[in-house]
Amino acid sequence: MTSRTVCTQPFSWCEVHEDGSVFLCCPAWLKAPAGNLLRQSLADIWNGPLAREVRKGVLNGTFHRCGKRCPRLATGSSPVMDLADVEDVEERRALEKGLAVLPYGPKILNLCFDPRCNLACPSCRATPVGNLSARAARLGEKIRAEFAPHLETMVVAGHGDPFAAPTYRALLLSIHPAGWPRLRDIRLHSNGLLWDAATWQSLANIHSLVREAEISLDAATPETYARNRGGDWSRLRDNLRFIATLPLAGKLSMVVQRNNFREVPALVDLAASLGFRAYFSQLVNWGTFSRAEYRQRAVHHPEHPEHRDLLAVLAQVAGRPHVDLGNLAPLVGADLP
Repeated sequence: MTSRTVCTQPFSWCEVHEDGSVFLCCPAWLKAPAGNLLRQSLADIWNGPLAREVRKGVLNGTFHRCGKRCPRLATGSSPVMDLADVEDVEERRALEKGLAVLPYGPKILNLCFDPRCNLACPSCRATPVGNLSARAARLGEKIRAEFAPHLETMVVAGHGDPFAAPTYRALLLSIHPAGWPRLRDIRLHSNGLLWDAATWQSLANIHSLVREAEISLDAATPETYARNRGGDWSRLRDNLRFIATLPLAGKLSMVVQRNNFREVPALVDLAASLGFRAYFSQLVNWGTFSRAEYRQRAVHHPEHPEHRDLLAVLAQVAGRPHVDLGNLAPLVGADLP
Protein backbone atom coordinates (compact mmCIF):
# COMPACT_ATOMS: atom_id res chain seq x y z
CA MET A 1 0.00 0.00 0.00
CA THR A 2 1.33 3.44 -0.93
CA SER A 3 2.21 5.60 2.06
CA ARG A 4 0.37 8.90 2.26
CA THR A 5 -0.75 11.37 4.88
CA VAL A 6 -4.44 11.39 5.79
CA CYS A 7 -6.68 12.90 8.44
CA THR A 8 -9.29 10.62 9.94
CA GLN A 9 -11.30 13.46 11.53
CA PRO A 10 -13.97 13.94 8.81
CA PHE A 11 -14.22 10.15 8.46
CA SER A 12 -15.16 9.57 12.09
CA TRP A 13 -15.92 12.74 14.06
CA CYS A 14 -18.36 15.62 14.37
CA GLU A 15 -19.55 18.15 16.92
CA VAL A 16 -22.94 19.77 17.44
CA HIS A 17 -23.24 23.43 18.43
CA GLU A 18 -25.90 25.47 20.19
CA ASP A 19 -27.57 26.69 16.97
CA GLY A 20 -27.70 23.13 15.59
CA SER A 21 -24.62 23.50 13.38
CA VAL A 22 -22.69 20.27 12.83
CA PHE A 23 -18.95 20.51 12.17
CA LEU A 24 -16.57 17.79 10.98
CA CYS A 25 -13.60 19.39 12.73
CA CYS A 26 -12.90 22.21 15.15
CA PRO A 27 -14.55 25.35 13.68
CA ALA A 28 -11.28 27.23 14.22
CA TRP A 29 -9.79 25.15 11.38
CA LEU A 30 -12.86 24.13 9.37
CA LYS A 31 -15.17 27.10 9.61
CA ALA A 32 -18.09 25.93 7.44
CA PRO A 33 -20.63 23.61 9.09
CA ALA A 34 -21.62 20.44 7.28
CA GLY A 35 -25.29 21.14 8.06
CA ASN A 36 -27.76 21.89 10.80
CA LEU A 37 -29.30 19.20 12.99
CA LEU A 38 -32.36 21.34 13.74
CA ARG A 39 -33.25 21.48 10.04
CA GLN A 40 -31.75 18.29 8.61
CA SER A 41 -31.34 14.66 9.46
CA LEU A 42 -27.97 13.35 10.54
CA ALA A 43 -27.87 11.14 7.43
CA ASP A 44 -28.25 14.17 5.12
CA ILE A 45 -25.49 16.04 6.98
CA TRP A 46 -22.99 13.20 7.39
CA ASN A 47 -22.85 12.47 3.65
CA GLY A 48 -23.95 15.90 2.46
CA PRO A 49 -22.16 18.17 -0.05
CA LEU A 50 -19.71 19.81 2.35
CA ALA A 51 -18.85 16.55 4.10
CA ARG A 52 -18.06 14.96 0.73
CA GLU A 53 -15.94 17.93 -0.31
CA VAL A 54 -13.93 17.89 2.93
CA ARG A 55 -13.25 14.16 2.58
CA LYS A 56 -12.21 14.57 -1.07
CA GLY A 57 -9.62 17.13 0.09
CA VAL A 58 -8.16 14.49 2.41
CA LEU A 59 -8.32 11.76 -0.23
CA ASN A 60 -6.52 13.81 -2.91
CA GLY A 61 -3.99 15.20 -0.44
CA THR A 62 -4.87 18.89 -0.96
CA PHE A 63 -6.77 19.37 2.34
CA HIS A 64 -8.27 22.32 0.48
CA ARG A 65 -11.12 22.93 2.94
CA CYS A 66 -8.87 22.71 6.00
CA GLY A 67 -7.38 25.71 7.78
CA LYS A 68 -3.71 26.02 6.92
CA ARG A 69 -2.91 26.85 10.55
CA CYS A 70 -4.42 23.61 11.87
CA PRO A 71 -1.94 22.48 14.54
CA ARG A 72 -2.52 18.81 13.76
CA LEU A 73 -1.68 19.29 10.08
CA ALA A 74 1.35 21.38 11.07
CA THR A 75 2.74 18.76 13.45
CA GLY A 76 1.43 15.59 11.81
CA SER A 77 -0.17 14.52 15.07
CA SER A 78 -3.33 12.43 15.41
CA PRO A 79 -5.84 12.46 13.74
CA VAL A 80 -3.31 13.32 11.01
CA MET A 81 -1.24 10.23 10.29
CA ASP A 82 0.08 7.87 7.66
CA LEU A 83 -2.65 5.79 6.05
CA ALA A 84 -0.85 2.65 7.18
CA ASP A 85 -1.31 3.74 10.81
CA VAL A 86 -5.11 4.06 10.68
CA GLU A 87 -6.37 1.37 13.05
CA ASP A 88 -10.14 1.56 12.59
CA VAL A 89 -11.07 -0.99 9.92
CA GLU A 90 -14.02 0.96 8.46
CA GLU A 91 -12.12 4.24 8.31
CA ARG A 92 -9.09 2.64 6.73
CA ARG A 93 -11.22 0.89 4.11
CA ALA A 94 -12.95 4.17 3.24
CA LEU A 95 -9.60 5.95 2.88
CA GLU A 96 -8.08 3.15 0.81
CA LYS A 97 -11.08 3.01 -1.52
CA GLY A 98 -11.37 6.81 -1.82
CA LEU A 99 -14.89 6.96 -0.39
CA ALA A 100 -16.27 10.45 0.20
CA VAL A 101 -19.71 8.98 0.92
CA LEU A 102 -19.38 6.75 3.96
CA PRO A 103 -21.37 3.54 4.53
CA TYR A 104 -21.21 4.07 8.31
CA GLY A 105 -22.28 6.88 10.64
CA PRO A 106 -20.19 9.13 12.87
CA LYS A 107 -18.15 7.28 15.46
CA ILE A 108 -17.10 10.19 17.69
CA LEU A 109 -19.33 13.06 18.86
CA ASN A 110 -18.16 16.17 20.68
CA LEU A 111 -21.05 17.87 22.49
CA CYS A 112 -20.94 21.66 22.18
CA PHE A 113 -24.63 22.53 22.15
CA ASP A 114 -25.34 23.38 25.80
CA PRO A 115 -22.96 26.11 27.03
CA ARG A 116 -24.29 26.16 30.58
CA CYS A 117 -21.56 26.05 33.18
CA ASN A 118 -21.16 26.79 36.88
CA LEU A 119 -18.30 29.20 36.10
CA ALA A 120 -17.84 32.23 33.85
CA CYS A 121 -14.15 32.15 32.92
CA PRO A 122 -12.83 35.20 31.04
CA SER A 123 -11.13 33.02 28.44
CA CYS A 124 -14.50 31.45 27.53
CA ARG A 125 -17.39 33.80 28.32
CA ALA A 126 -18.01 37.21 29.84
CA THR A 127 -21.02 36.24 31.99
CA PRO A 128 -22.68 33.01 33.14
CA VAL A 129 -25.11 31.42 30.69
CA GLY A 130 -28.71 31.69 31.81
CA ASN A 131 -31.70 29.56 30.91
CA LEU A 132 -31.81 28.32 27.34
CA SER A 133 -34.83 27.80 25.15
CA ALA A 134 -36.18 24.38 24.31
CA ARG A 135 -33.61 24.22 21.49
CA ALA A 136 -30.98 22.51 23.64
CA ALA A 137 -33.52 19.89 24.75
CA ARG A 138 -34.52 19.29 21.14
CA LEU A 139 -30.91 18.78 20.12
CA GLY A 140 -30.47 16.34 22.97
CA GLU A 141 -33.45 14.35 21.70
CA LYS A 142 -32.11 14.39 18.13
CA ILE A 143 -28.77 13.08 19.33
CA ARG A 144 -30.45 10.27 21.27
CA ALA A 145 -32.53 9.32 18.23
CA GLU A 146 -30.01 9.70 15.40
CA PHE A 147 -26.49 9.47 16.83
CA ALA A 148 -26.95 6.78 19.47
CA PRO A 149 -27.00 3.82 17.04
CA HIS A 150 -23.61 4.82 15.55
CA LEU A 151 -21.50 6.34 18.30
CA GLU A 152 -18.47 4.62 19.72
CA THR A 153 -17.06 7.63 21.59
CA MET A 154 -18.78 10.67 23.11
CA VAL A 155 -16.94 13.72 24.40
CA VAL A 156 -18.82 15.67 27.06
CA ALA A 157 -18.22 18.49 26.56
CA GLY A 158 -16.44 20.85 24.20
CA HIS A 159 -18.61 23.71 25.47
CA GLY A 160 -20.36 23.83 28.83
CA ASP A 161 -19.78 21.51 31.78
CA PRO A 162 -21.12 17.93 31.80
CA PHE A 163 -22.26 18.23 35.43
CA ALA A 164 -23.76 21.73 35.13
CA ALA A 165 -25.57 21.56 31.76
CA PRO A 166 -28.96 19.84 32.22
CA THR A 167 -29.15 18.40 28.70
CA TYR A 168 -25.70 16.83 29.04
CA ARG A 169 -26.66 15.21 32.33
CA ALA A 170 -29.90 13.96 30.75
CA LEU A 171 -27.94 12.43 27.88
CA LEU A 172 -25.51 10.74 30.25
CA LEU A 173 -28.36 9.36 32.34
CA SER A 174 -30.05 7.99 29.20
CA ILE A 175 -27.11 5.80 28.23
CA HIS A 176 -27.74 2.05 28.37
CA PRO A 177 -26.53 -0.81 26.16
CA ALA A 178 -29.77 -1.32 24.26
CA GLY A 179 -30.09 2.32 23.19
CA TRP A 180 -26.38 2.97 22.60
CA PRO A 181 -25.19 -0.41 21.26
CA ARG A 182 -21.75 0.65 19.96
CA LEU A 183 -20.78 3.15 22.66
CA ARG A 184 -17.57 2.06 24.35
CA ASP A 185 -15.92 5.29 25.43
CA ILE A 186 -17.06 8.46 27.21
CA ARG A 187 -14.57 11.29 27.66
CA LEU A 188 -15.54 13.88 30.24
CA HIS A 189 -14.21 17.44 30.03
CA SER A 190 -15.11 19.41 33.15
CA ASN A 191 -13.88 22.16 35.44
CA GLY A 192 -14.10 19.56 38.21
CA LEU A 193 -15.90 21.65 40.81
CA LEU A 194 -19.12 19.62 40.65
CA TRP A 195 -17.43 16.23 40.21
CA ASP A 196 -17.54 14.86 43.73
CA ALA A 197 -18.35 11.37 45.04
CA ALA A 198 -22.11 12.02 45.28
CA THR A 199 -22.36 13.35 41.72
CA TRP A 200 -20.35 10.43 40.43
CA GLN A 201 -22.55 7.91 42.19
CA SER A 202 -25.65 9.46 40.59
CA LEU A 203 -24.19 8.51 37.18
CA ALA A 204 -23.46 4.87 37.98
CA ASN A 205 -24.81 3.79 34.58
CA ILE A 206 -21.77 5.26 32.77
CA HIS A 207 -18.98 4.28 35.18
CA SER A 208 -17.72 1.44 33.01
CA LEU A 209 -17.69 3.67 29.90
CA VAL A 210 -15.78 6.68 31.18
CA ARG A 211 -12.22 6.12 29.98
CA GLU A 212 -10.78 9.63 30.10
CA ALA A 213 -11.26 12.88 31.99
CA GLU A 214 -9.86 16.32 31.26
CA ILE A 215 -10.09 18.85 34.07
CA SER A 216 -9.43 22.42 32.94
CA LEU A 217 -7.70 24.55 35.57
CA ASP A 218 -5.93 27.43 33.79
CA ALA A 219 -3.84 27.83 36.94
CA ALA A 220 -1.66 25.99 39.44
CA THR A 221 -2.05 28.32 42.44
CA PRO A 222 -5.13 29.53 44.37
CA GLU A 223 -4.45 33.17 43.47
CA THR A 224 -4.26 32.62 39.71
CA TYR A 225 -7.19 30.21 39.84
CA ALA A 226 -9.29 32.91 41.49
CA ARG A 227 -8.43 35.36 38.70
CA ASN A 228 -8.93 32.96 35.80
CA ARG A 229 -11.74 30.79 37.12
CA GLY A 230 -13.27 32.37 40.20
CA GLY A 231 -13.88 28.94 41.71
CA ASP A 232 -13.12 27.31 45.06
CA TRP A 233 -9.52 26.02 44.87
CA SER A 234 -9.85 23.94 48.03
CA ARG A 235 -12.96 22.19 46.74
CA LEU A 236 -11.28 21.61 43.40
CA ARG A 237 -8.25 19.98 45.03
CA ASP A 238 -10.53 17.68 47.06
CA ASN A 239 -12.38 16.67 43.89
CA LEU A 240 -9.14 16.09 41.99
CA ARG A 241 -7.97 13.71 44.69
CA PHE A 242 -11.29 11.84 44.37
CA ILE A 243 -11.12 11.70 40.55
CA ALA A 244 -7.58 10.35 40.81
CA THR A 245 -8.97 7.27 42.58
CA LEU A 246 -11.18 6.36 39.61
CA PRO A 247 -10.07 3.85 36.93
CA LEU A 248 -9.66 6.38 34.12
CA ALA A 249 -6.93 8.34 32.34
CA GLY A 250 -6.79 11.84 33.79
CA LYS A 251 -5.51 15.07 32.30
CA LEU A 252 -5.15 18.60 33.69
CA SER A 253 -5.27 21.39 31.13
CA MET A 254 -4.27 25.04 30.98
CA VAL A 255 -5.04 27.73 28.42
CA VAL A 256 -1.73 29.56 28.53
CA GLN A 257 -1.69 33.34 28.84
CA ARG A 258 0.33 36.10 30.41
CA ASN A 259 -1.03 35.69 33.94
CA ASN A 260 -0.41 31.95 34.21
CA PHE A 261 2.42 30.85 31.90
CA ARG A 262 4.99 30.88 34.69
CA GLU A 263 2.86 28.22 36.45
CA VAL A 264 3.24 25.72 33.61
CA PRO A 265 5.88 23.66 35.49
CA ALA A 266 3.74 23.70 38.64
CA LEU A 267 0.74 22.36 36.70
CA VAL A 268 2.94 19.57 35.33
CA ASP A 269 3.97 18.74 38.91
CA LEU A 270 0.36 18.80 40.11
CA ALA A 271 -0.72 16.49 37.29
CA ALA A 272 2.14 14.10 38.04
CA SER A 273 1.22 13.98 41.72
CA LEU A 274 -2.24 12.73 40.73
CA GLY A 275 -1.01 10.30 38.10
CA PHE A 276 -2.46 12.56 35.37
CA ARG A 277 -1.09 14.03 32.15
CA ALA A 278 -0.72 17.76 31.56
CA TYR A 279 -2.03 19.53 28.45
CA PHE A 280 -1.45 23.11 27.33
CA SER A 281 -2.94 25.27 24.57
CA GLN A 282 -2.81 28.79 23.20
CA LEU A 283 -5.27 31.45 24.32
CA VAL A 284 -8.06 32.03 21.79
CA ASN A 285 -10.24 35.13 21.78
CA TRP A 286 -13.84 33.86 21.76
CA GLY A 287 -15.13 37.43 21.72
CA THR A 288 -14.64 37.97 25.46
CA PHE A 289 -11.61 40.27 25.11
CA SER A 290 -11.04 43.51 23.26
CA ARG A 291 -8.24 43.34 20.71
CA ALA A 292 -5.98 45.31 23.02
CA GLU A 293 -6.64 43.06 26.01
CA TYR A 294 -6.13 39.93 23.94
CA ARG A 295 -2.76 41.22 22.69
CA GLN A 296 -1.79 41.93 26.28
CA ARG A 297 -2.69 38.37 27.34
CA ALA A 298 -1.55 36.39 24.27
CA VAL A 299 2.00 35.63 25.36
CA HIS A 300 2.35 32.97 22.65
CA HIS A 301 2.54 35.67 19.98
CA PRO A 302 6.19 36.37 19.04
CA GLU A 303 5.74 40.13 19.41
CA HIS A 304 4.60 39.86 23.04
CA PRO A 305 7.20 41.39 25.39
CA GLU A 306 7.27 38.24 27.57
CA HIS A 307 7.36 35.76 24.68
CA ARG A 308 11.01 34.85 25.32
CA ASP A 309 10.13 34.03 28.92
CA LEU A 310 7.35 31.73 27.71
CA LEU A 311 9.79 29.90 25.43
CA ALA A 312 12.11 29.34 28.37
CA VAL A 313 9.26 27.94 30.47
CA LEU A 314 8.11 25.61 27.69
CA ALA A 315 11.66 24.35 27.25
CA GLN A 316 11.67 23.34 30.95
CA VAL A 317 8.75 20.93 30.51
CA ALA A 318 9.01 19.88 26.84
CA GLY A 319 11.00 16.76 27.62
CA ARG A 320 9.06 15.64 30.67
CA PRO A 321 6.88 12.51 30.45
CA HIS A 322 3.09 12.84 30.14
CA VAL A 323 3.28 16.46 28.96
CA ASP A 324 1.41 17.54 25.81
CA LEU A 325 2.15 21.08 24.68
CA GLY A 326 -0.63 20.98 22.10
CA ASN A 327 -0.52 23.90 19.68
CA LEU A 328 2.28 25.43 21.73
CA ALA A 329 4.64 22.61 20.73
CA PRO A 330 5.89 24.37 17.56
CA LEU A 331 7.28 27.14 19.78
CA VAL A 332 9.78 24.80 21.43
CA GLY A 333 13.11 25.38 19.74
CA ALA A 334 11.68 28.15 17.56
CA ASP A 335 14.03 30.87 16.36
CA LEU A 336 13.58 34.11 18.26
CA PRO A 337 12.85 37.27 16.29
